[in-house]
Amino acid sequence: MKKRCAYLLPIAAIICTSGAMAQTVVTRAGDVRGVTSAVITSFKGIPYAAPPVGALRWKPPQPPLPWQDVRAADKTGPACMQPRDDLDSRVAVSEDCLYLNVWRSAAAQPGSKLPVMVYIHGGGFVGGTASDASRDGTNLARNGVIVVTLNYRLGRFGWFAYPELTAEAAGGATGNFGLMDQVAALHWVRDNIAAFGGDPARVTIFGESAGGISVNALMSVPAARGLFRAAITQSGLGRNSAAPLQAAEKMGAAFAKAAGASDLAALRNLPAETVLNTADDDPKAQPPGLILDGKLMQANIEQVFAKGAQAEVPWIVGSNNYEASLYADRVANPDATLAALPENVRSRAFALYDPLKTGSKGAVLALLLTDKNFTEPARFLARLHVRSGAPVYRYFFSYVPEKARGRVPGAAHGDELNYVFGQFNPDPKLKIKFTDADKRMAALVEGYWTNFARASDPNGWGLPPWPRDKRDDVLVLDWPGAHPARGFRKRELDFVAHDVPKL
Repeated sequence: MKKRCAYLLPIAAIICTSGAMAQTVVTRAGDVRGVTSAVITSFKGIPYAAPPVGALRWKPPQPPLPWQDVRAADKTGPACMQPRDDLDSRVAVSEDCLYLNVWRSAAAQPGSKLPVMVYIHGGGFVGGTASDASRDGTNLARNGVIVVTLNYRLGRFGWFAYPELTAEAAGGATGNFGLMDQVAALHWVRDNIAAFGGDPARVTIFGESAGGISVNALMSVPAARGLFRAAITQSGLGRNSAAPLQAAEKMGAAFAKAAGASDLAALRNLPAETVLNTADDDPKAQPPGLILDGKLMQANIEQVFAKGAQAEVPWIVGSNNYEASLYADRVANPDATLAALPENVRSRAFALYDPLKTGSKGAVLALLLTDKNFTEPARFLARLHVRSGAPVYRYFFSYVPEKARGRVPGAAHGDELNYVFGQFNPDPKLKIKFTDADKRMAALVEGYWTNFARASDPNGWGLPPWPRDKRDDVLVLDWPGAHPARGFRKRELDFVAHDVPKL
């Protein structure tokens, strides 16, 4: 039967009324059938690696097991093992969790060559998931990009070193299994995304918090070189110290002792819940996050950037104006932290951060924590990356929802994600509904992010100009829109960089 096809703008792609081409895609492991809704087709729960269970626990990710029949890709896979505290109750948790999700225009076909955006979630390397509905890629995909979100191993499942594991690796990478998962997912994108209509030569990675740190790490490790063309780091700190392998092995040994496991075989036989929950109160047994294993991670991120050995790709980097939301207890009880600062540093902090002399210790500490741990480190890494000659675009996000203004001190850690993904469910904490003004900010952010994925430059028609960072130039995203700022908050950031000890 002759196919009848229609061309849709602005995406140069073809819809064919013969049916299967619109929803079924052939991947290297097998066919997947997606679901189309409102001109977007999603493919959820696609395995990009074999289940990391049993003998594959604490092993580098292995290729996905092939399947014969068409696989229904209509629901997300389970989240990786983690505490359920902040997880949507509707999301399952399992050690078998290496799945990813894809959103594309329903018009996209092989040969469309749409830019690809790969999102890496945050959660302190111990929580988070791509299976949460708040990270649905539908709205971003409407901007003419393909969106991929992925799970990666967390906590002790993802960041674990042990002497027998090091020996088993036989000189290869060990410990950073979550980072290995991310690299494996990028390999999957390179090998399969063309079948979805994506361009494997135009991949942008983006992530927030631990996902932002992961983006910085992927820019730093040789194993990820060539798997992406551009990067976006959202609240990814910047001065990150990975654990030396020997120290991480001691943490692993402390956990094994607490769990009653005498060797690696016994560790692999432990129930997943035991691995998750044992020795939670013992800091010596906690999962370390990134590990300097000497193979995958050969140096700390800032050391790689300082040497100019990072991937020389266009980069967006920034943070929010109230990252201190991560330190609520310290801000509520600021005396101990402030008292630990030298007197001259403390007095200078109040002069800079409390010019109206309100005497609010909590407000001053919140600004110090935000700048010391996020704003200045972003500037620090950006300055290093600028030296490579690659384009750098810095941002500072301080937009507060219209109905929340005057009720919150600023844009909290992670708040920008609502605007990146355009997901505006009523906020259960603030008990507000988002307004048209908030949605206009989302359109602005989505426009910048997807323009960057398309052309390695966030600028485009109808958007306020975003200058390249050459002299500490920053785009401030705030009400009523966005504006550039040169030499952004230089006094404060110089102060925390040179005078304030680690907080």
